[in-house]
Amino acid sequence: MSALALSQMPAVETPKADSLTCAVVDDSLIDRYLICHALKEVFDDSVTIEFATATEARRYFEAGVVDVILADRILPDGDGADFALSPPEGAAVLLLSGEDCGDIADRLGATGRSRFLHKDDLSGARLAEELATLLKARKEAGSEQQSASRPAEPGHTLSPVTRGLRLLRTVRASKDRAGQPEMAELLTEVERILIELKPREH
Repeated sequence: MSALALSQMPAVETPKADSLTCAVVDDSLIDRYLICHALKEVFDDSVTIEFATATEARRYFEAGVVDVILADRILPDGDGADFALSPPEGAAVLLLSGEDCGDIADRLGATGRSRFLHKDDLSGARLAEELATLLKARKEAGSEQQSASRPAEPGHTLSPVTRGLRLLRTVRASKDRAGQPEMAELLTEVERILIELKPREH
């Protein structure tokens, strides 16, 4: 994907979510940069966490919550398809590879929360399209589970406390990898959420 393609990404309407957390799992620093750049163009308010290995990612997924996982197929310590075939609870997975993945295409479609995108086809418009499909399926699955357990709450969004806890987990997980500007941005967002929690003066 060229720098020109990245700079000309169209604005595509996609499902929105408060503090959407995206995990990028790829051992290529350049590919991670391009994927993260594209994500920011599609979801400008998202929080992105980067992992170079499957082990690092799994360790985080055990304790942290992610909404979207973008994983390379070939990782130094495993197969990224494992995330797509058995997504962490509540996560949608976009499997990326420079090679065709015909061997698992049918199984990916069966999960309903996973899709495959060839890296040669990666662009802002295509990424927005794939993620819109994934997040729509994820939202519908969540609505069905919610309806089965209790009546749906119109206009329900994540509370400031929940959003704050998610961001704090992200800060903790990213402290050894994120640069100073990224950490400053995360902490600013945490501060904003804490201000929301402050009792209003009458």
